[in-house]
Amino acid sequence: MKIQFQISNIAAFGLALATMLPLAAQADVKIQRFTHFSEVTGITAHDSTTTDYIQGDKEREENLRKFTGSVLGAWQRFRHEDNGSLSVDIFNVGENKHYELDPNKKTFSVEPLYTPGQQEQQFSNSAQPQQQQQQQDNDTKVTKNEFTVKATGKKKDLNGFDTTEYLITWDVETENTKTGEKSKSLMTTDMWNSMDPRLAKAHAEEATYDQAYRKLMHEPSDSSEMQQYGFGTVRINSADQKKFFDKLRTIKGHPVSTDVTWETASTDPNDKSDADRKDDTPSQSVDSALGSLFGSKSKQDDSPKKNDGMTTIFSSHIEIKSVDVGALDRSLFEVPKDYKTE
Repeated sequence: MKIQFQISNIAAFGLALATMLPLAAQADVKIQRFTHFSEVTGITAHDSTTTDYIQGDKEREENLRKFTGSVLGAWQRFRHEDNGSLSVDIFNVGENKHYELDPNKKTFSVEPLYTPGQQEQQFSNSAQPQQQQQQQDNDTKVTKNEFTVKATGKKKDLNGFDTTEYLITWDVETENTKTGEKSKSLMTTDMWNSMDPRLAKAHAEEATYDQAYRKLMHEPSDSSEMQQYGFGTVRINSADQKKFFDKLRTIKGHPVSTDVTWETASTDPNDKSDADRKDDTPSQSVDSALGSLFGSKSKQDDSPKKNDGMTTIFSSHIEIKSVDVGALDRSLFEVPKDYKTE
């Protein structure tokens, strides 16, 4: 199996893991989430509170983001945005329009969500990196691949939801057959899930909007099971896919809180680690660090041990603060009359 990961894909892993419940009847929904994100460079580290309003094929997203790193944090303070910067976006799939609102200036801009030839251009731009990644995957041998899902039995009330805990680990080791470089990758996910019907209804409304968006963008209208779980770029053979999802399907409910940590390490052909080479970051790039994850599998261990010398590439915390199901005012999805175009 060949796999490509980007940080956004992995972060989405925890958020989208449990989506196997039947969809509930459609209803408007308001979802408020808190996200904390940090990564190895610290540049894009941030806290954000996002409120999503969804009504059929329309979505309004209000995002208050505060950068916690020194560079972008200083930039926000320079702009007198000590409490963060607020962005407001309206996506109207039926009208093929994306509105970007500036609440402070009371201005807006508008552009199409989809333009003819957009997919072709995206494919052209990504073709060469994909070819390079394919060659790297061909040179990579998986020496260890352990994926575990464990229900801990712990329960707690979280933001008004009755939740239970699941621990997911993905422990992978690879070797480059040409260079002799060895790499380790450990992804750990701590999920607190709930069977609350509000979450099921929220998921149903998000799925309705997603299907409309995919149709507009000329993407498959029925997202694959891999995409439902947040693995949009994964390609695995059918035998491995069954084992993979048999474990994921043991997870019940929908996530209320998700913590994901991704750690990596690598050694050169002389078994010198990144630290021995006095490198500040792992020698593998973020896009290729996981390489080819599904190959021959070793005996599973429900308690994988932390590897020494691992570097945390990123960690994230995503938490649903509230879910409200009920009719939304249509004005939420319209530009206020007193706003002017930029």
